[in-house]
Amino acid sequence: MGTDFVICYTRHYDILWCILWYSKTSQVRCSFNLFLLVLVVDSSFAVITFIHRFVHSFEDGTLTIEAINQRFRLNPISRDDWLWIVLAVILTIVFDQILEPIGKVLAKYKLLAPPSYLPEPFNPLKKFNIPPKEFFGVSLKGNWKLLMIFMPIHIIAMFSEEMMWRGYLLPIQETMFGDMAWILNGLLWAWVLHIALKWHVIGMIPSMLIAPLIAQYTQSTWASFAVHAIGNAPLWIILLIGIINTTETSNQK
Repeated sequence: MGTDFVICYTRHYDILWCILWYSKTSQVRCSFNLFLLVLVVDSSFAVITFIHRFVHSFEDGTLTIEAINQRFRLNPISRDDWLWIVLAVILTIVFDQILEPIGKVLAKYKLLAPPSYLPEPFNPLKKFNIPPKEFFGVSLKGNWKLLMIFMPIHIIAMFSEEMMWRGYLLPIQETMFGDMAWILNGLLWAWVLHIALKWHVIGMIPSMLIAPLIAQYTQSTWASFAVHAIGNAPLWIILLIGIINTTETSNQK
């Protein structure tokens, strides 16, 4: 289990900052290609870890669909669960908006400041315009291919996080910490996996706690994945608006 914790904690944003750091030192600007590379590497690490735990989870030979669903809590979402999911998404958005100014204040301190080469909307010190004209240095003008590539990879990356943190780790933490397991799961998810977003160390807490709470309450990894995915869906909508609006503006000219 210790090895898996190391893999789970160190994959993802450490990879992101390593890539961005070497991009900066080599005078290569942060781009959408690098962003996709981060998501692909992140998902790959998760798949490797998942396979490792998958094999060790069924040493008794009970390798069935039912056993897999039970071990990783891939339980169907009930109608009542959807009500909690909708509430969770609303609370996530509300808390993010309320705490956003705190992130902007913390980002002004050198110790917590984001890298200057990190583009908007991920850099709170840079103004983000809607509709956006580019995403990580890539023009959005009629760029439907960007959205078609980005969305599936983004979904896989989020699902890999949920499988690791809620499907695998949360049940183990529940046996150790009982009803309070979701708090530990959420804080570790926030302050270890996402520690690179240091200016967001306070603002991320509500959303990072809500997902494991929903997973533990509903006993469904699909429920927390729904909260995770729906909460990130506005980014896809913003990109879509940028692609449509920049294309229409260009045609009008």
